[in-house]
Amino acid sequence: MTKLLTKCCTAALLLAAVPACPQAGKIEVKKNLNYRQKVTPVKADHYLYSTFCASGKNVYNLKGFQVCGASGRVLDLRLSPAGSAFAVLTQSGKQTKVAIYDANTADKRIHDFSETTATAIAYSADSRRLFIAGADGSLQAYDTKTFEAVSHYQPGLIATCVAADSRGRFLAAAGRLSVAVMAAETGAVRTRLDMAADVNAVRFSDDGSMMGVLTADGQLTLYDSRSLTVSHTFSTLGAAVDFDFHPEGKYVAVATAANAITFINIMDAAETIPMSEPAGGISYLRFVRDGKGQVYLTNTATDALKYRQVTGLSPNYMRMMRQELLSRMEEWAKMRDDETEDEYRQRVNEDTRARQARLFEQEIATQLAGDMAMNASVSLGGYNPATGMMAVEFDNMPPIALKVPQEDAQDFMSGADLEFRDAVYGLTENDGFELIFANVYNRTTGKTYQFNNLDRKRNFLNIDDDFVPIELVQKSGMEEMRLNELRQKVVGQAQRDKLISEHTHIAVNTQGEADTDPAGRKVTNYKVGFTYTVDDKYSAHEDFPAGRYKVRESHAAESMLKIVTQAFENDFAKYIKAGKRVVVRITGSADALPITGTIAYDGTFGDIVDEPYHLNGDLSTVTVKKATGIKSNEQLAYMRAMAVKDYIGRSMTALNQMNTDYDVYVEVNSKAGGAYRRINVEFVFVDTF
Repeated sequence: MTKLLTKCCTAALLLAAVPACPQAGKIEVKKNLNYRQKVTPVKADHYLYSTFCASGKNVYNLKGFQVCGASGRVLDLRLSPAGSAFAVLTQSGKQTKVAIYDANTADKRIHDFSETTATAIAYSADSRRLFIAGADGSLQAYDTKTFEAVSHYQPGLIATCVAADSRGRFLAAAGRLSVAVMAAETGAVRTRLDMAADVNAVRFSDDGSMMGVLTADGQLTLYDSRSLTVSHTFSTLGAAVDFDFHPEGKYVAVATAANAITFINIMDAAETIPMSEPAGGISYLRFVRDGKGQVYLTNTATDALKYRQVTGLSPNYMRMMRQELLSRMEEWAKMRDDETEDEYRQRVNEDTRARQARLFEQEIATQLAGDMAMNASVSLGGYNPATGMMAVEFDNMPPIALKVPQEDAQDFMSGADLEFRDAVYGLTENDGFELIFANVYNRTTGKTYQFNNLDRKRNFLNIDDDFVPIELVQKSGMEEMRLNELRQKVVGQAQRDKLISEHTHIAVNTQGEADTDPAGRKVTNYKVGFTYTVDDKYSAHEDFPAGRYKVRESHAAESMLKIVTQAFENDFAKYIKAGKRVVVRITGSADALPITGTIAYDGTFGDIVDEPYHLNGDLSTVTVKKATGIKSNEQLAYMRAMAVKDYIGRSMTALNQMNTDYDVYVEVNSKAGGAYRRINVEFVFVDTF
């Protein structure tokens, strides 16, 4: 429960930090960075903020230094999403070739593929797969560590570009006049989309909810990736050189010419914002984040790579609404300690959920909107004596029709005389705000009139798509209560054994999660999470000491993992089903205490070389060898996660019959202390019900 409350509070703080409805429509460049190159980049790709680019036979880094001299002309370039390597597709005569290079050492070739008719390359979002399309219409997936072929696809076209979505579900291969969308896991072709012109680019949004296809006739078509139906179409985009989704998912940037970029508001096509590139030479365009989370637009230019931090784009209120609403509804749906099962079912059902969601939606929208009505320039429209409605108009949101008796109509002299009290706002379809309730006070007469549109219809939010069936919500709530009973039993025994005290706090959490499978079907996943905290003064005794990482060296971690083991031996054993997929997400953390010298590693988990993992939210790679030991806090935190993986593998052998994926996350805190050395684990049973 503690974790969920923290989650809701965090979301509320994020909402509070958002400026209320900034004026959009004008791009301002906050930072304009120009990284000079010796040649004009033709192909490019990036890892986080760093961009690699290619021209002719050579590949250059952001500083303009050559990092690769290939044997042929570079046709395509892809950086691993984990940043440790890059792939180049080159052509010499009629023959093409794909090679992998080390991203940190110049001209260090790691592997050459035997494929000699390659037409396109791409990495999977987790960097574990490299896709190579061939001139025979084939598409192969290779393991990026062994370089062995692991999957074979038949898109039914000769791909000129390939894209994978961020969650590893979908794979798109684009040919001259069509796009094949496949299930990444099985290779099954979901659908084939015919285009009116050659495809210049295909890309998925950061969250994987949208797929965009840019064609040579100057048209950008956006599809809902779940249904693969058209959601938006934008035309007259000039040469349609390249495009990218903004990370927040509200805007796309399109290079309409070699010297011009257009920002398009996906939710409100009337908002298009031009930006010029005086140097020309645009062939590549992407949004990237720097180490502080700031978003930049980067593009190739004549003899340069350009980075611009732009302002003027309004936030994605609908996404913020959805995230906060789901967080609040998750907490609301939990079974309370003082509730019986009958009382819980009466409180949490389809009708009460719909009412509660609408109330939360109004609260969140009002918080996001701020005092829009009071800050608006208000004017009065016409009065309709037949209906008794007075039109009240705002310069920052849609007008309202206020019920005013005919005898009072003459008292409305100016919009400036009106004061909007107890205002409630709602989101509109184009991601703006509208007033849905207010007590409107006329200062000239002292009278108050109520505007009430709280029951307005709004189907555009589609929040029901993110809700799981109510019977599964109820099931999850009651199972969490049983899990808490097990937690209390294990913690009580650990306290009696004097391994931990009341200063170690272990929390458990269960939750249904609406998702989309690789075939595009709506499914429900089941998440079971385990976390703990230890009061700071007791961390050294009950949690990991400095420099330690094995489970047995933390009584708190070991106690938590005993709960995990017992849970899946008993009540939760029913979720372990042969052949079904489970994702085990393990987070290891470390504090800022510097490591002096080297921490010995006994090789228990083998030598770890360039293994992908998530570092403070970004994908990266880690190497830990017995011969060199542990020298950084990132490595130490990773080893804590590996210790958990090893414990689970030895203690929960039933997972071996499932299709089990491990995702490792590492967090390194900026503060020192035992409170920042711990682990947690979450099991996501995919398509459980």
